Amino acid sequence: MNTAVAKTPPITMSKLYIGNLPTETNEHDLRQLFLEQNLSCTNILVKRGGYAFVDCADQSSADRAIDKLNGFNFNGSPLTVEPSVASGKKRYVVNKVFIFKKY
Repeated sequence: MNTAVAKTPPITMSKLYIGNLPTETNEHDLRQLFLEQNLSCTNILVKRGGYAFVDCADQSSADRAIDKLNGFNFNGSPLTVEPSVASGKKRYVVNKVFIFKKY
């Protein structure tokens, strides 16, 4: 019996973390910054707390964005631009078992 499993193609999109954003920054502002710097991006997700996630079409685009924008002064704030690291599955401590001896 042939139980071949179809392999999923590799993901070609690269996600960036953009930190140290001024609090009033929105998606339009970041998209404009990328356009002004001749950088391409697909999705932008701005989060409260001064950070965002930006999807680039490929690793080359992400690398160019990091080179151009990391440390870039954006509205008075030097940006932090780096690859986004997936948090993965969260690990939880399994309940500990305590053995009590009767004396």
